[in-house]
Amino acid sequence: MKTKWQGIELKVHGPRASLGRVSAVMSNTLRETGRTRAFYGVLIVAMLLLFGSVILSDLALVNQKARLVQDFGLFTIPLVTILTGVLLGVVLLQKEIEKKTLYAILPKPIRRGEFLLGKYLGLCTLLLLEMLVLALCWFAVLALRGGEISAPIFSALLLSYVEVMLITAIATFFSSLSSPLLSGILTLGMFIIGRISYIIVDLMNASKGVFAEVAAMRWLGRGIMVVVPDLSAFNISDELLLGWPVTPEYLLHSIGYGLSYSAIFLVLGLLVFERRDLT
Repeated sequence: MKTKWQGIELKVHGPRASLGRVSAVMSNTLRETGRTRAFYGVLIVAMLLLFGSVILSDLALVNQKARLVQDFGLFTIPLVTILTGVLLGVVLLQKEIEKKTLYAILPKPIRRGEFLLGKYLGLCTLLLLEMLVLALCWFAVLALRGGEISAPIFSALLLSYVEVMLITAIATFFSSLSSPLLSGILTLGMFIIGRISYIIVDLMNASKGVFAEVAAMRWLGRGIMVVVPDLSAFNISDELLLGWPVTPEYLLHSIGYGLSYSAIFLVLGLLVFERRDLT
């Protein structure tokens, strides 16, 4: 038995039916989000910033121009891609609810979990394409300034994409739970805390300060460290700057860490979405 959703044919039964339904939602999400003005607006601004780093590098010393372009790209590309994931991720479900699409497709043949997973994978695919486009622009500017496109740079981009997938999973979880505005605030809050988690760890290990002197704050700090992923694990810009090697073991550990947290937030999102009253 087959049915159609927005022009896409879906298999209702069969051993590969579930995968087919997820793929159909993924393809539709990729097509829809790829048409949004916000996506192209952010992409164009980011491309202009990367090409504008050529002008910015003129302010640096002659032997530091390539390094400035490199650091600028390592900062800009992950940040822009993450902000795109947050902006699009927090409205993943709300748009479908407002358009009444969910009420038509969720009774059958698509399960809620398949729908949410397809949405997430479609958005992650779009963000991968965005990162690739920005990386090509960055490579062109870097080559123009005589910089070297080395293996560690690709390692940095790989870890940055894992971070993007994790933040998108967090945005998807909050999107299944609350309104777009609150979801965006909570996601950005977790992103900021995750980026400065090493500072919180240092404060907790200090002999003085609020974490050392107030028991409630110590418990709060420990809770934050458990719930909020340490996003500093995906940032190796300092290693690239100092010329330190990034071992395969570190890459595998960081990738596994990011994918594990992504899976946890996705499962939580699926559980919440399964029980959410959409009426």
